[in-house]
Parts: sequence; structure tokens; C-alpha cells
Amino acid sequence: MKKFSIEILPKQKDKISQINKDYFNDVYVTHIPGSPAADLVETSIAVLENNLNPVPHIPARSMESENELDDLLGNLNHANVKNLLLIGGSAKNVTGPYESTSQLINSSILEKYEFENIRIAGHPEGNPDDKNSKESLVEKLELLNNKYKISIVTQFSLSSTITNNWINETRSLFKNKINNVEIIIGLAGPSKITTLLKYAKVCGVNASASFLKKQGLDITKLIKHSPEKILNELKNYDGIHFFPFGGINELNLWAINNRKEISE
Repeated sequence: MKKFSIEILPKQKDKISQINKDYFNDVYVTHIPGSPAADLVETSIAVLENNLNPVPHIPARSMESENELDDLLGNLNHANVKNLLLIGGSAKNVTGPYESTSQLINSSILEKYEFENIRIAGHPEGNPDDKNSKESLVEKLELLNNKYKISIVTQFSLSSTITNNWINETRSLFKNKINNVEIIIGLAGPSKITTLLKYAKVCGVNASASFLKKQGLDITKLIKHSPEKILNELKNYDGIHFFPFGGINELNLWAINNRKEISE
């Protein structure tokens, strides 16, 4: 069984030790708009100290200057971080010279350092900050091609149909063109439905709820969300990334209780 990845906030640094290493290895460290870049570095170091692999978010539009980005990348590189997730960040909050992830990559600043795996965001339900998300994805893949191991990590979705269609469409975009690309699918961890719907609205994945209702399932009438059904229905992906909306311990418990199903 390939281990899952999990996402945490810097303020959850003291909970890193709770992550079950039998099931999780990569730990994505979220950037909070307006927070100091040092939070990403300190949390990534804490992840390494717990024998896990940090994947800090690098938000292009939140970098106030090239020097700030350079310092951040340099400090992460010095700490022996090997993986980055490049994200655009909110289009409404461009605070410096980078208006997009592609512009950041094209600046060649990454090439100053020894990062091995560059990950970029995918959006099965579209990107509210980018109406041309498919074209943007191909552009980023072409810029990274033959330079790094490349991973596409998606926002979570509640629909296996929407996600499987996106996987097939995305693979067709770079088939025989871009080398060494893996697709990692984001899923919501076990949580209360009210919590899940709140995050779905914030993250722009309302299409999932609409799709499920069309299938005769009103998720507002459910008490709790569990990811095993959608996980079992997904196809042609390379890894699973969990958003632990119900908490790290709840996700650990789910992984333990479903270890037979998820190992098949």
C-alpha cells in the first residue's frame, strides 16, 4: 500500500507527532495569507524532526518580493526540504511580482536550489481564480518538464465521477508530451457533514454537492462524511492526499479501521 499524504496548518505543529506513520508520509504545510514565511520553514523542520516528509505550500501571489521568495526557498533548501507545492493563491491578493505560478516557475528562481519534486495544484471542479485552468496546467507542466519530478495535487472533490473524468482529461493533455508526472487526488477526511460543507463552500467545490443531489443523494441529510466510497471508485491515479477536516486523530482512526480495503 502506498502511503497517503496529509495537510496541516502551521498552528498544528504540536500535533505532527500524532500523524500515524504507518499510513502517512508526506505532510503538506499550508500557507495562511498574511502569515510570515518563517511559519512554513519552522513547521517543515518540525515535520522532518518527526521523520516525515514536508511539502510546504509556496503561494506565488503572496510573495511580496523576489527577495522574500528567495529567502524562503533558501531556508527550506538549507533545512533539506526536497518537495514543494506551488500554488497561485487568491487572485484578489497579488502582493508582489508574481501574478501566477507559471510566472514564478519561469523566473528560474527554483533552479538556484536542490529541490527534487515540484508539485502543482489541480482542480477537478475548476479553479475560481483561473478561468483557463486547463491551459494554465499544461503551461506549468511544460515549464517544469525534464527539470523535476512533477506531481499534480488536486483540491478535494465529493464526486468520483467528476474526479475520474478530470483524471482522464488531464492525462490526455500531457500524454506523450510531458515526462514523469504523477496525479495525486485530494480527498476530504472523515468529518461532520456540516464541517465538510463549510470547507466545500470556501474551497469552491460546490459542484460535488450539486452532482450528488442529482444522483438522488442529499448529503445535508447525512450526519458524517467518510471517504472510503469515493476512494474505492477512483481510477487511474497515483496517490491520495487527505484534508483532515475532522482532525488528525479521526483520520488516523479511519485509516486503521479501513486498512484492509485501502490496501487492496
